[in-house]
Amino acid sequence: MSEERHEDHHRDVENKLNLNGKDDINGNTSISIEVPDGGYGWFILLAFILYNFSTWGANSGYAIYLAHYLENNTFAGGSKLDYASIGGLAFSCGLFFAPVITWLYHIFSIQFIIGLGILFQGAALLLAAFSVKLWEIYLTQGVLIGFGLAFIFIPSVTLIPLWFRNKRSLASGIGTAGSGLGGIVFNLGMQSILQKRGVKWALIAQCIICTSLSTIALMLTRTTHQGLRQHKRSYKFELLDYDVLSNFAVWLLFGFVSFAMLGYVVLLYSLSDFTVSLGYTSKQGSYVSCMVSVGSLLGRPIVGHIADKYGPLTVGMILHLVMAILCWAMWIPCKNLATAIAFGLLVGSIMGTIWPTIASIVTRIVGLQKLPGTFGSTWIFMAAFALVAPIIGLELRSTDTNGNDYYRTAIFVGFAYFGVSLCQWLLRGFIIARDEIAVREAYSADQNELHLNVKLSHMSKCLFRYKQLPRRV
Repeated sequence: MSEERHEDHHRDVENKLNLNGKDDINGNTSISIEVPDGGYGWFILLAFILYNFSTWGANSGYAIYLAHYLENNTFAGGSKLDYASIGGLAFSCGLFFAPVITWLYHIFSIQFIIGLGILFQGAALLLAAFSVKLWEIYLTQGVLIGFGLAFIFIPSVTLIPLWFRNKRSLASGIGTAGSGLGGIVFNLGMQSILQKRGVKWALIAQCIICTSLSTIALMLTRTTHQGLRQHKRSYKFELLDYDVLSNFAVWLLFGFVSFAMLGYVVLLYSLSDFTVSLGYTSKQGSYVSCMVSVGSLLGRPIVGHIADKYGPLTVGMILHLVMAILCWAMWIPCKNLATAIAFGLLVGSIMGTIWPTIASIVTRIVGLQKLPGTFGSTWIFMAAFALVAPIIGLELRSTDTNGNDYYRTAIFVGFAYFGVSLCQWLLRGFIIARDEIAVREAYSADQNELHLNVKLSHMSKCLFRYKQLPRRV
């Protein structure tokens, strides 16, 4: 009877919070936002799949163009370092402006911002098709594409948390699997067009595919449900939010995404050339890169589903540790194509664990109200480390060995993923400790809990807790 009365009391508190919100110590109202967990959210998920297919999926096919440029000396004076830098720019340069994009998202509609990104990406691919000088490729296939990806992806990634709660990581996993499908299509499809028609028509075909699919996704995108209207009314956007940047959990977030980008980008851009260094052809190298995309297509929805069941930080902490072990135990001794393909498939399924779980993790840390601003700061850290990652991977390669030229790269990537696991383990302990305080003070899910004070001693006691948790973490 006492347990039933406690549950009834807890529901009464939740209902009051849903209607009235709750004030933090600074007097800001933290509103509990209703999340549909389905309904039209499934169409939003379809749009998110298409956005990922056309952005990160297309971007993962850059290795095809990289191999072509190097093999044919397409641009006078272009070196491997130049093309690695272009790949880094495409991945990261737009993300540096994430706070500005987030600020624009609060002034204009999300559809308008994504529409600009589609225009940027389409123009970049079309101009790259007609580029004849190295600096033109830097600006088109590097900088302008980077802005296109950022203007599309940054607003779109905030959609899933607003439409899904209990199925949030699963929805994110299915959505980010679109990048795996895109990686398969653009790695194999553009390779075929490039061989038959040349780089110009490959880029034009990619432009048509990406622009068409992103436009369909844009027509499906909606942000008019009750939760988002409450969210925008209750949150005053700040480019530099003191409550966010002064919180220890947020800096653990910045730490693990930085390590994740170092490991992810170095591994993604190295596998094809690693295969070639073993004595195989560039086409066989593209098969290994394609296996990474196949792995992500199959693995990310599964990772998302498991993360919903056991918690995104718990699952992420374990999988990133497995990634470190795979790099040290399988990549370093790898000397044949079969092992390289198996390694690509295995790591492809879990190396991008950050993508299906990042939205859930950031939402758990800061709540829905401060989600866009926190993502803006997070993207800057991701961009900074993604920019230098391809160059680091290139410089770590050793050519004076009789075995694996990439053994130093493998060691580096392994330690990067170990760093991710360590940061997530510490963050998990912090969130568990804060959840105990939040449940005791009757905060509902996804509210702003940044002001709750977590002592180091309390956090340390929660580092090894795996049962009877106040909430999934």
